[in-house]
Amino acid sequence: MQGQTDDDRSSHSNDPRWGDLEMADMESGRTGGGSSIEGSDVDESSMNSTKALKGKTKGNTSGTEDEAYDVDMEGDDEYGDAAELSWKDLKVTSPDGKKVLLSEACGRVKGRFLAIMGPSGAGKTSLMNMLACRLAKAKGKGDQMVDGQKYNRSFLKKVSGYVMQDDLLFPDLTVKETLRYAAFLRLPAKMSRDDKLKRVDEVIVKIGLEHCKNTPVGSALKKGISGGERKRLCVAMELLMKPRLLFLDEPTSGLDGITALTLCRILRDLAHTENCTVVCTIHQPATQIFNLFDDLMILKSGKIVYHGPADEVVNHYAEAGFPCPMHTNPADHVLDVISPAKFTEEEIREADENAEKIRLLYTPPHVEDPPEKKRKKDKKDKAFPSRPSWFSQVWYLFLRAMQNVMRARMVLFAQLVQTIIFGILIGTVFLDIGRTQDGQRKRLPVLFFICINQGVFSALILINSFPSERLIVLRERASGAYYVSAYYVAKMMAEMLVQMFFPLLFSCIVYFLVGFQHDAGKFFIFVCFMELCSLTATSLALMISTFCRTVTLSITILPLALEICRLYGGFFLPPSKLPAYFSWLDALSFVKYSFTGIALNELTGLELYCTPSELVNGVCPITSGEQVIKSQGFDYITIWGCALVLIAMIIFFRILAFVGLRWVKG
Repeated sequence: MQGQTDDDRSSHSNDPRWGDLEMADMESGRTGGGSSIEGSDVDESSMNSTKALKGKTKGNTSGTEDEAYDVDMEGDDEYGDAAELSWKDLKVTSPDGKKVLLSEACGRVKGRFLAIMGPSGAGKTSLMNMLACRLAKAKGKGDQMVDGQKYNRSFLKKVSGYVMQDDLLFPDLTVKETLRYAAFLRLPAKMSRDDKLKRVDEVIVKIGLEHCKNTPVGSALKKGISGGERKRLCVAMELLMKPRLLFLDEPTSGLDGITALTLCRILRDLAHTENCTVVCTIHQPATQIFNLFDDLMILKSGKIVYHGPADEVVNHYAEAGFPCPMHTNPADHVLDVISPAKFTEEEIREADENAEKIRLLYTPPHVEDPPEKKRKKDKKDKAFPSRPSWFSQVWYLFLRAMQNVMRARMVLFAQLVQTIIFGILIGTVFLDIGRTQDGQRKRLPVLFFICINQGVFSALILINSFPSERLIVLRERASGAYYVSAYYVAKMMAEMLVQMFFPLLFSCIVYFLVGFQHDAGKFFIFVCFMELCSLTATSLALMISTFCRTVTLSITILPLALEICRLYGGFFLPPSKLPAYFSWLDALSFVKYSFTGIALNELTGLELYCTPSELVNGVCPITSGEQVIKSQGFDYITIWGCALVLIAMIIFFRILAFVGLRWVKG
């Protein structure tokens, strides 16, 4: 396919249908997603961001009005020219093979802005995912080539970027921090830190995010940057790598008219001046957005109806007997002809017949068969040298995780208040229990309740840890940003560092209020068991959360596990009275080993006495903690044995959590 000249791209302006229609579209605010400007929050940067960026690019389509949005994106040959993406005889079917989602697809594009359009269910996403090697469950076959040679997902990660429809970003990081972490994780290891930071600053200017670079990304519950800025940030993250090929899935979805237009102009300029082939799916764009496309592909029922220059599609339809009416958006017209207005059998049949008439006039581009020999490595394959080492990835991911944890101030404050309140409540309810027989009857219940408190609350706090980040991690993994193990280790380190403070604070409050043995060694052991209890509970919660794809499922399963641990925690059924057929459940309860450990610690060496009213026939029933240990059956294991079992549980649960994170992709 030959490139279009500036004269070709401005030829529409001589047609009265296009000139009047552009004015009508700007007034009505039609967008790539069909939304209206009126009554919507227009991206603040959409009107002025590119005014701050000087220079024009070739391919200007609409005179002085477009100049305000043109971005100075100077070409850079560091990673070679734009990739030639071609495909031949692609076919995609449903997992069971019964439904054909895409068939007989052939095409080629290089250094141009290609838009893939079609009615719902036409196969746009199937084609995009097939070309990007991101088919999840569907089955695909056919030849996909970059620069005339077959490629796999590993190679594609080196030369391409992929912008998903959903803007999956960390809400507490600023725009600049988001790009910096992306640069540290994805740019070549041989690049210096200063060069990476310089690349970040360049991309921020190119994309027009300079005015909001220090603004948090935000979320639905936290104010941050606008929708248009979020989308441009996602594009900027891919541009850090200077890709030769860029895929975008519905980039204008959810954006208002001007913001969508701004984004598409950036994509057009990227294709024309940054040695990048841009491929996107889009749903009925406005006229001005339609004018920006170099090439257009229209799909219907999994088959290509048209593939060629975007400015020739109107003539192509006219030759098939479907001329575009005056003052009608060509993007609407090309889809209306092949889409049923009402889903009646007659309307559906008519739309299918129209599509077939248009397809008969379409001549697929010639695509050479891929060579039989495997791809040979060349300079383009070495465009991206080795990524940062595993340890570097752990370091940057740890810094990012710590930043996210520390900026969740309300959560940390709530944990702090909760720890203090429950420590005081438990300590005052069992205030200074003493060493009498009455105090001894309270000693085991308070020890058990302490274990339950630390276990349950620690688990509930972290149950949302991985599910809340699952989609972001999947996106970053798909782009090859880091090893899963690096993310997992960094995440664990960050959360453990913060988490370990709260059991320590709780222990300092409750230990002395209750009046346990005033011995430094015993206090230290008590604190260690509180830490182990909390870590074991959170390890169990993390394991469940990695295997459950949603928070709802996680919080449904976790209470069941915690209740089993509580029932067989050694208090309701002490080891001396445990039925044999429940011994396996008893062995799996982390509460049991935590409770037994602190009970042994507190009861060993404890001397008890009786008040006159507590004497039985003039004799004190229980005079030492060892008597309680023997009667309850706690002597079946030692303190250090309990500690080792808890450590083993932590390791076991966290290994399983990694397995779930690595292989359960959702």
